[in-house]
Amino acid sequence: MTSLKKLQRNWESLAQEDPLWSICTDPEKRHQRWDIDEFFATGKHEINVVMEHLRNLEIPIDRSAAALDFGCGVGRLTRALAEYFPECWGVDISLTMIRLAEDFNSSYPRCRFLLNQTPDLQIFEDRFFGFIYTSIVFQHIERSYVEKYLAELIRPLKSGGVLVFQIVDRFQASVVARLRHKLKLRSRMSRLLKTSQDISRMEMHCIPETYMRSVLNGLEVRIADIRRTNSAEPGFNGNLQFLDHDPERGFISKQYCVIKDA
Repeated sequence: MTSLKKLQRNWESLAQEDPLWSICTDPEKRHQRWDIDEFFATGKHEINVVMEHLRNLEIPIDRSAAALDFGCGVGRLTRALAEYFPECWGVDISLTMIRLAEDFNSSYPRCRFLLNQTPDLQIFEDRFFGFIYTSIVFQHIERSYVEKYLAELIRPLKSGGVLVFQIVDRFQASVVARLRHKLKLRSRMSRLLKTSQDISRMEMHCIPETYMRSVLNGLEVRIADIRRTNSAEPGFNGNLQFLDHDPERGFISKQYCVIKDA
């Protein structure tokens, strides 16, 4: 099992090498090619899509309470959420990401950032947030830690608070395509990390819906919605879409919406 310390080192290395690309991994944007304004616009678009989706589902959101962006990176989604809530906290495991988030969002007083390198969120008190969002984060964390973080994300939610999170369900392809994918991914990561002495990598972890439901059933929440999304595509870039069918190949991503019990 990859330790949390190793996960932190991996993402600290990625944050120092190419922070914006390590968040939105569009092949066209590697090697510092992201425009800052364009990058943050992807976060605004993604959050707008999520909020519109929740409105259509008639899921009430407490807009008077604080929000949390878990795995905030440089604050791409934190800034966008701050347009909907009086304040939005962003937490991340990488010190470099947090420092960049503070720099990039220094003119956005509703955004607040904290470093968190522990498997819990004891930095936040119980029933503090009305809304929590995390996207393209859990897919890089091993299952055992995802389970711990889910419980910790639900704890600081207010009664009736909403948690929306994205998980990669599985990788869909033929046996030959799976092998090619693994070899291609290994080669791509090797090229990316040639300049780093500490081997940093973006691991992809899958948690099937059946297992995810069993985890959630043991927590103080009810599942309000589960949708397929395009979030695991390399060129995702915050262009969130809800899919009617699984793609023929590639990672199958799902967005979960749960509401904390009263």
